[in-house]
Amino acid sequence: MKILVVDDDPGILNAFRVNLISFGYRVLTTSNGQDALDILDTNQQLDDPVDILVSDLRMNGMSGNDLIYKSRIKHTNLKAVLMTAYGNDAVIRQVRNMGCAYLDKPFSPEKLMDILNCLNVNMYSAS
Repeated sequence: MKILVVDDDPGILNAFRVNLISFGYRVLTTSNGQDALDILDTNQQLDDPVDILVSDLRMNGMSGNDLIYKSRIKHTNLKAVLMTAYGNDAVIRQVRNMGCAYLDKPFSPEKLMDILNCLNVNMYSAS
């Protein structure tokens, strides 16, 4: 399974890379939304699509919300996780209304794996 992680904090990207690789995932990372859209398009053309997009909600340039919206125009079945350190009930509702999983920063590797496992199960049970 291939996961694309988008966050403008290099420390977060590195932590994701290390944790996800240790759990057996293939991992791509980038620090901005436009690069993420380019990565999604390139991987689709290589017939090796990204399975799950994990994005920070607040980033310089394109927000996580905008990234998810724009990515799903071309990649309609893309599963997504939005994470933020600024969560509240309104943000959680908005994320869930977008059909995304929600991850509150800071989080444990176990919490991340729980969410990814749920998305993975849903991916294969829907086929």
